[in-house]
Amino acid sequence: MKRLFYTIFAISALILASCSNKVDLCIEDQETTIIYGMLDPGEDTTFFKITKSFIGNANEVAQNYQMSNYTYDEIEVTFSGVFDGSSAEQTFTLDTISKWIPYDPTSLFYSGCRQTYYYTSQKLAEGQEYTLNVLRKKDNVNVSAKTSTINRYSFVQPIVGITNNVVLDKGRVTMKWKFNNTCLSSYFEVAGYFHYKELMPGAQEPTRRTIVWNIKSGKADSFYNANDNNYVCIFAPSAFFNVLANDDYLNQNSPAGVQRFFEDFEYRVTAIGEDLYNYYIVNNSSSAIQDTPNYTNVENGIGLMGSRVSKSISNPIIITDRQKISTNYPKYGFEYPLE
Repeated sequence: MKRLFYTIFAISALILASCSNKVDLCIEDQETTIIYGMLDPGEDTTFFKITKSFIGNANEVAQNYQMSNYTYDEIEVTFSGVFDGSSAEQTFTLDTISKWIPYDPTSLFYSGCRQTYYYTSQKLAEGQEYTLNVLRKKDNVNVSAKTSTINRYSFVQPIVGITNNVVLDKGRVTMKWKFNNTCLSSYFEVAGYFHYKELMPGAQEPTRRTIVWNIKSGKADSFYNANDNNYVCIFAPSAFFNVLANDDYLNQNSPAGVQRFFEDFEYRVTAIGEDLYNYYIVNNSSSAIQDTPNYTNVENGIGLMGSRVSKSISNPIIITDRQKISTNYPKYGFEYPLE
């Protein structure tokens, strides 16, 4: 939580947003509605966190749930757009759910306590604009946010495992992906995911773990190749072995007798919408001259409704890479060979 109330939207370097709005975090002596939402057509449910500002000493009243949350009858929330499987715009009144969503403390909506979230199970379509409206009943003020989902894209040149690639030129590989329509992404992150199972001495069941290899990130234009209309990422797969060798968890948690088993290796491209990109850039300003402005695309309120989508390809790790990992890092306990 970087900001009072609630930047429960803990955003990483990849989570980046279109207006250049500079706003105060809240309006003095007035209620300010705060909206956070992430639109991802790959998810089966879309959640929104809708809270409000409060007046008073945060150390004294911030733990009071009612100070920063609406009751069910104080607001009416609707969500509009063209949903998957339909051709005309539809509007749905959102319901609420009270629970921890999600459970992962590093995830976007984690807050550490049970809270109310608005949600819809209507499947989002790619490349469509959506509007969230929040009507405050007591003063008849409508708070709204708009953003567009990312268009569909697919891999043109897939990659197998870690180093057994379609194109291998002087130790480098080329990954390519292409949009079926106009690119609505402002930022890409390319990452590799080394998945494995771990069986500690004395344990009865293995635990699944993952090492994330951040390969490259940047504005969409920096990946674009006008010659073939593809987005391209060129990198050296050998860099992964440096990531593996310096992994803190493996180095500090590899007792004698530990067994680890290879699972499929995953390459993932995540596309970020313009609103989310602008949010990240503005709120991570390091200006020494002025205070960092607060970006929002919420009208009559603050917060952010952004968009992202991820595409992955997964394949088994080839036998030579398994042998290299097992031989070069014997204390890690990776089994070789393993069919």
